[in-house]
Amino acid sequence: MNSALTTSLSPFKKAQVSAEKQVSKNKTLKGASPMKIITAQTYVSRRTNALTPEQAEVSRIAYALKVPTSDACELAAQDLAPLLDAAEAITTTIVLMPVPNSTGSTDANRQFANELAAETHRRYPERRVQVKITVGRKHPVESSCVRRKRGLLGLQGEEHAFIRVAGPMTATETAYYFVDNMATTGATLAACRDALRFGEGIVWADEGRTINQD
Repeated sequence: MNSALTTSLSPFKKAQVSAEKQVSKNKTLKGASPMKIITAQTYVSRRTNALTPEQAEVSRIAYALKVPTSDACELAAQDLAPLLDAAEAITTTIVLMPVPNSTGSTDANRQFANELAAETHRRYPERRVQVKITVGRKHPVESSCVRRKRGLLGLQGEEHAFIRVAGPMTATETAYYFVDNMATTGATLAACRDALRFGEGIVWADEGRTINQD
């Protein structure tokens, strides 16, 4: 890992949540049952807040995972692996499902998911973790991030244009998690779940906002 990056992470690492204090949230998403979302950090938007050094580093890693960089994948995987392991019985197979970006590509989140699976295997050799592409997009869409910068709401429901692309999947002793760099309202994860009809979420950072229920 880049030594300059490691040095810059020093105050941030001190503030990180431990596996014993798992950060996970059950969000009641519009039109859906509560969805478990495992997350290592809380994301704070720089558009409306003056960020502390720790918050700025969380934001930097969240955006670096969009590329993604190997350093960002390694750091996120190191934090999330203990949380993922703690979430399921050791006899449960975990399937990590990369979320497509706005163009429909799963490359970035697949690299992130692969690193998370590898890190989980390294720490917990008996743990079975797989990476599987299960959802895609019928066509490219405008990024929710870009929409919010234009003062619009993020994409909702069918606007995501997600479709199931996976064949038959095992249900017995298997847990399925959609993998993304971050969650804001949780709408993207909910739309993935709607397309597949099941699945939870695991993200590096969660802004903690919920979808309007009105």
